[in-house]
Amino acid sequence: MLLSAASAVADESAIQTDPIFGEPYMVRYIDTEPTAKFPGYHAALIEYPWKADIVVPDSIKGGVYPKPAPKATILYIHGFNDYFIQTEMGAKLDSAGYALYAIDLHKYGRAYRQGERVGELLDIAEYYAELDSAISIITDQGTNGAEVVLMGHSTGGLIALMYAAHREKGRGLSAIVLNSPFLEMNYGFLARKLALPMLSLAGKYFPDAEIPHGNNTNYGESLHKDYRGEWTYSLDLKSLGSIPVNMGWIRAIHEAHKFIQNAPGIQTPILVMHSNCSVDEDEWDERYTHCDGVLNVEHIKEYGATLGPDVTDVEIQDGLHDLLLSRKPVRDNAYKVIFQFLDNKIHKHR
Repeated sequence: MLLSAASAVADESAIQTDPIFGEPYMVRYIDTEPTAKFPGYHAALIEYPWKADIVVPDSIKGGVYPKPAPKATILYIHGFNDYFIQTEMGAKLDSAGYALYAIDLHKYGRAYRQGERVGELLDIAEYYAELDSAISIITDQGTNGAEVVLMGHSTGGLIALMYAAHREKGRGLSAIVLNSPFLEMNYGFLARKLALPMLSLAGKYFPDAEIPHGNNTNYGESLHKDYRGEWTYSLDLKSLGSIPVNMGWIRAIHEAHKFIQNAPGIQTPILVMHSNCSVDEDEWDERYTHCDGVLNVEHIKEYGATLGPDVTDVEIQDGLHDLLLSRKPVRDNAYKVIFQFLDNKIHKHR
């Protein structure tokens, strides 16, 4: 597998019912050990117990019930200004033969601690130890040694790619599934090629300097049930608009983008999914109900094609930025694409 040991303390006795979703979802907390480069971090690993709906016959209760092994285990990584909110994902994956774990990264969601700056980041590599630990837990205890697939949304997709590239170019993974991955800033050419490199350089010396940000809530409104969407989640943990960032965050993302855009040579099969259109308007526009309201899909297609030798690009008609939070027919189609890709690639991998 990707690692021989995890640099974390994970207390098995601390596994509990997920306080956000409730049963059958479970959660445990990971505390990574400090290193010379990074302090210790606190993350949350959420589990949808594999085949939780299987009824154990009375004749063998109290014994070991041999559940069938999943085709693979998926570790889901959320995006920026986000946490794991896809309540239906566990049952969807389970019914298709895949086990689900999801991680709330440090300073996000279930892992957030009072007084922290939500989403604070100076280096993408900050997340590697908690991902190492999550994968160690999954492979040691989770699903009978099933192979592991990384699934990342937006910034979670960027993190998944960086992690894979720095862990033997992903050779220990069965596949990577990307849901609208964040491969480039959604700005004009001059801003991307001139202003961002200068801000990134400044971020090396002034990481805490604040960056002005807008307050466009259109994408958030397209998701949340209290506005124009169908999902209920905490607006304290996933705000309606953008959350503040500083130059340290800009530098971390810019450095990761440079690396990923330079053909990182990831060897595992990669699925790149994205909407068929983008929208970027200050006022509410009906396109926010069926287009990517955060990223430019042309950037995703351009840089996604160069990630490695085995990339499958799929355009999801009428998809939102988070394809799996789109309207039901659209997200059902996205799940279908994921399962077809995994069934094909994992079968060939074996």
